[in-house]
Amino acid sequence: MFPRKIIRLTLIISILLSVSSVHCKKKGPTSPDVDDLTKPVIWLSLSQMSYTSPESGPNPSDQKFQVKNSGKGTLNYTTTDDAEWLSCAPPSGSSTGNFIEHTVTVDIKGLKQGTYGGKITVACADATNSPQIVNVGLKVDPPLTNNEISISCDPSSGSTGTLVTISVKIKGNSKEIKAFGLELIFSTAMFEYQSVSKGDLTEGWTSVGGNVVSSGTVRVGGYAGGASPIPKWSIGSIVKVILKVTGSGCTDGQQSQINIQNCIDDIAGMAIESPSITFTYKK
Repeated sequence: MFPRKIIRLTLIISILLSVSSVHCKKKGPTSPDVDDLTKPVIWLSLSQMSYTSPESGPNPSDQKFQVKNSGKGTLNYTTTDDAEWLSCAPPSGSSTGNFIEHTVTVDIKGLKQGTYGGKITVACADATNSPQIVNVGLKVDPPLTNNEISISCDPSSGSTGTLVTISVKIKGNSKEIKAFGLELIFSTAMFEYQSVSKGDLTEGWTSVGGNVVSSGTVRVGGYAGGASPIPKWSIGSIVKVILKVTGSGCTDGQQSQINIQNCIDDIAGMAIESPSITFTYKK
């Protein structure tokens, strides 16, 4: 028989050795990788973009996002996209902390109604968080079917000497417009023809003009020439006619009609939504 003191001492030594062994197996605090503290980091101003446009319609407006280095050193990166309808410019950049802006363009030509997805990948071999993704969503709506022409006047009332702008507008044209012609009819008792100017959609066209063909009738027209035609499904004015209020013999509150007719060339067959407008004479 061992003495009690020896047994007790043996147990204490055994416990201490066991605790010491457990502590030795524990890992010390993890230190960050020194390289990570000196590398560039990709920062994006956004991670998602969305676009909407009607089928065969005009392309949606471009959108932008920014990239910068939020880490150390220099971020030399590239951008790539994975869809034929999607593009990003410029395709690369370099940042030491400054913002680099990129323009994202969507081309819906040939795309049918539906929902599409794509992504832009921003990558840098040296960055700690490469790659980073900008997800791009595109919704192509049913095609516009208006195919209409209308006119408006500004102002819609006035006294002698007032200049009135008659705007001829299109909405949802079903084919490109490279040339157009039409006639504007007005009362010579109320108005006097002044001039013709280009519309919002024909600013870059080679020619837009008009001439008086008979009393109260102005024939106007235009052609694109070397400029781009008006795309299908556009909305806006194609020509503006300036009339001057004479009001000879008119009474206060008297109304007069202004009409369009004989649409030809690429606007032939378009529905005339409002073939006439009313102007009110004010003394």
